[in-house]
Amino acid sequence: MAQSLTSRMSRLAISTRNLFTSSSSSPAANTASILSKYTPTSSISISLRSQWMMQQHVTLRSLSSMPTQTRTIDINSSSSSDHGATSTLSPLLNSQTDAENFAAFVHANRHQKVKPFLLKRRRQNLKTYIGNEKNIRHSPWRMNLVCQFAHGLTVPEALKQLMFCQKVKAPLVARVIRRTANLADIRDGIQPSQLEVAECFTTHGTHLKRLKIMGRGRSGKKLRRFSHIRLVLREIDFPTKLLESTSINQKRKWLERLQIAREDYEKARVEKEELEELERLAAEVAEKQRKEKEEDDAAAESK
Repeated sequence: MAQSLTSRMSRLAISTRNLFTSSSSSPAANTASILSKYTPTSSISISLRSQWMMQQHVTLRSLSSMPTQTRTIDINSSSSSDHGATSTLSPLLNSQTDAENFAAFVHANRHQKVKPFLLKRRRQNLKTYIGNEKNIRHSPWRMNLVCQFAHGLTVPEALKQLMFCQKVKAPLVARVIRRTANLADIRDGIQPSQLEVAECFTTHGTHLKRLKIMGRGRSGKKLRRFSHIRLVLREIDFPTKLLESTSINQKRKWLERLQIAREDYEKARVEKEELEELERLAAEVAEKQRKEKEEDDAAAESK
């Protein structure tokens, strides 16, 4: 994608340079035509100035007809051909080709920023799944270190990082994430590669008060701390991720994750359709056997 953008920019520069060199007989004449606007008014200066204005008009007209011209990103546009209309794009986009074209468009218009409230409005329409774990016999402060470690990552990346995390409760947090991802698959058929950890934090539970024995005949109070985990998994909006990426390497990584997510989604959809077809055939066979049994019982009673 980087090579295609570079080649487009080089073709644009070469075509502009050829246009300037072809319109003037020599570099000196081109320079004289540009500087003529600062000379006193005369018939020669007027002709040179008109020639320079015609060159500028032709140049602007040729640049406006280039296929790589810069357009304004309109998130509310309803045109399906405009790659900047993210309000009409699905979180997974239509195909990998459309995703690459959208990434190229975003990279070409990276100097333009989308208003934050538009992205917030789009995130509010995404599907979210809430998971929790209560009454964990662990300090909330220590547990929150593990939860914040997984916050902001995709579900596969979070599970991979928690696998190598040197904390006692890291497997527990991974189990909560895996359970919530399975809930998303059961409800809407969304795969773990399509989800990200939007929220993951720890709150205080009901602490138990215990007696603390101290020296010199004194006693105090200590707490057996408990904590709760709150987890929110959100569907990944890949167009928004491509818009927020600041470098071309980040866009390339999100394109790879998008391809993996689309493959997982298609595989799960095919498996679900096959399972539904097998269940339908099993129901037909069971209905047929039931009718045959009823007919046999009716024939036996008539005899």
